Amino acid sequence: MSQKLIELRHHIQSVENIKATTQTMSTVAAAKLARSRNKAASLRTYAEKMREIVQVQSYYIAEMSDRAAEISPLFQSKPGEGKTVFVVIGSDIGMCGSYNGQIGRLALSRIEELQAEGQVCAVYCKGIKSEEFFRRKTKIPIIGMEKWSEEGVSINDAINLLRTMVKLFNQEDIKEIYCAYTKFYSPVKREPTILKMLPLSFDILPASKFQVFEDWIYEPDAITILKELIPTYFRVQVFDMLLESYASEQGARMMAMEEASDRAEETLRELRVAYNKMRRDLITLDLLGILSAANVIEMEAAKKAGGLL
Repeated sequence: MSQKLIELRHHIQSVENIKATTQTMSTVAAAKLARSRNKAASLRTYAEKMREIVQVQSYYIAEMSDRAAEISPLFQSKPGEGKTVFVVIGSDIGMCGSYNGQIGRLALSRIEELQAEGQVCAVYCKGIKSEEFFRRKTKIPIIGMEKWSEEGVSINDAINLLRTMVKLFNQEDIKEIYCAYTKFYSPVKREPTILKMLPLSFDILPASKFQVFEDWIYEPDAITILKELIPTYFRVQVFDMLLESYASEQGARMMAMEEASDRAEETLRELRVAYNKMRRDLITLDLLGILSAANVIEMEAAKKAGGLL
């Protein structure tokens, strides 16, 4: 029993170490979340306004569809059959609950729908865990993988990912590019989302909303302004997706580590009860042995005393 007591003590120590680790990871994730959610919230307003402005210009672009490629070659749809690429934004490390699984399953579901229609699909992964998901779950070709920078999210990350998308789109066999990322609302609420990135297209605003911007004046001219506006818009949208995904990852990790800490505490309570019970039984057994030995000694002493008489 003493050996079992030692093993139980080691088990308790191991769970205490796990609890300390999960609490530390939860604290670190909470600090990263606080920084990233502020960035995501501030950029979201800017990104939505930027998208609204570009949507308004979509009326102008639609009217001059024959010159859309002059504004940006990213507007130009490719005729015929081609490959559809999904850029899936996950994380580099795990221990963030179902975060990577949710975005991976959403992208996989959409890919399977397109494959059922006869389209050829491929995946470009942002994050090691995203790549692991598709290597483990599917046979879909993975055409590349990009890690996160150590400092989290920077505008350089957005520029690098944007350049990768444009480089892929410029390949003759790639027709469309979609991005699967996670919108952040709160640590307990996040929404996996798929957005078409290339070729560029915009939802036309309702006519009533367009009337507010009907009398736009372009200086020097619309095409020159749109040539500058579209790349900026694209960078902002990619940066916004990265910030939203990073905040979602940290929120998911914080919640997962808090839950793991709670489970570790519950396990510790059960182990300590079992340890104290086993220790009490061992002490009781030792006391019984001592008392039995004392009784035997007394009986032997009494026999010797009776023999002497």
